[in-house]
Amino acid sequence: MATSATDVDEVLSELLTPEGRRDLAGVFRRLHELGELHRSQFLGRFVTSYRNVDAVLRDPRVVRRRPARQDVLPAASEHSSRRLINATFMVQDPPDHTRIRRLVSKAFTPRAVVGLQPTIERILAERLDEIDARGDIDLMSDLAFPFPVAVIGHLIGVPEADQPPFQKLVRDLTDALDLAVSDADLGHADAAADTIVEYFTGLVAERRRRPADDLVSALIAVRDDGRSVAEGGDGSDRLTETELLATLVLLFLAGFETTTNLIGNGTYALLNHPAELDALRRDPALLPGAVEEMLRLDTPVQVIPRLTADDVTLPDGTVVPGDRHLLVLLGAANHDPRVFTDPGVLKLNRAEAATLSFGSGIHYCLGAGLARLEARLVFGALLHRFPSIELAETPQWRDGLTVRGLNRLRVTLRRA
Repeated sequence: MATSATDVDEVLSELLTPEGRRDLAGVFRRLHELGELHRSQFLGRFVTSYRNVDAVLRDPRVVRRRPARQDVLPAASEHSSRRLINATFMVQDPPDHTRIRRLVSKAFTPRAVVGLQPTIERILAERLDEIDARGDIDLMSDLAFPFPVAVIGHLIGVPEADQPPFQKLVRDLTDALDLAVSDADLGHADAAADTIVEYFTGLVAERRRRPADDLVSALIAVRDDGRSVAEGGDGSDRLTETELLATLVLLFLAGFETTTNLIGNGTYALLNHPAELDALRRDPALLPGAVEEMLRLDTPVQVIPRLTADDVTLPDGTVVPGDRHLLVLLGAANHDPRVFTDPGVLKLNRAEAATLSFGSGIHYCLGAGLARLEARLVFGALLHRFPSIELAETPQWRDGLTVRGLNRLRVTLRRA
């Protein structure tokens, strides 16, 4: 049941500090000891237990936005970063969410993802060849960013030469999602949003002149000609120009940001659990479960907002009135001791509940299958090629709670 704001705010004060975020497992443990739903006098209601989070994400009465309260993020109309985020189908509800998601989902079906595997393996081999002889690398800038961005760039149609600046641009933009973003960081996020929109506006104009075999050109056809990806489309499923740009931005950015942080967080977790690292190296059949456990232990997206459109009774019996903001803590749900034994420990052979790292319900991450495939391939190849991987220095974590990832992870790779 809901706990007092005083108790929750005491824990929350740790969650919003760099020191507390370095020990998220400890903060989550304290939250779970306090209950399953928490009310903060500063930030509203926090949903933390596995069963409550799963139920909230699946309940049609819990939405991303409402006509009377259009802005999911505060002061959205004043900031280009938040206007861009709010224009994506990620923060839309049916019917718009359903319509736009249907138009792009064909590119991310299981069959389509499997069809990409040879291209993904080629891109990965090229990246590993580049770092092979160097020994000491920053895993984030040398592999975790350029590998998945090259994959999604190939799929969408962003040329390789245009990809490097997006590492900083995306990190600046996603700062706008954080619960306690500073004015300075919000200014950087706005500048990044303006640059990203300008780039994709130019890319769309170029593909209109010279169509290619990529997702940009396919979505332009939907926008301009009314051709729907949905079978039997008659032109009614068209994108507006704003939806076209916002969808391309979302697919590109979300298509590598989560995977980048999965690779970084997962590598760091393995280095902190040497027995599990050795087990995975000896038995690659553990890879699928290992990736799920990495996603659970250090969830790349920790917090997502929701809004109750009507009264909702949660599995723990708590009734949340309509028109209430909820902050859904995916990371806390993945550390629920009622579901996961020793939740702060990496266990590759877990046979417990599925991770909620990619959400649940109608907003389940469209690119989850692609991210999982990329992670399985990169960890398999990395451990096969380099028998020794060691931490070279203390890692540098990103500042913020919403997106969990590393800015820098220097490691030493040895073939023998």
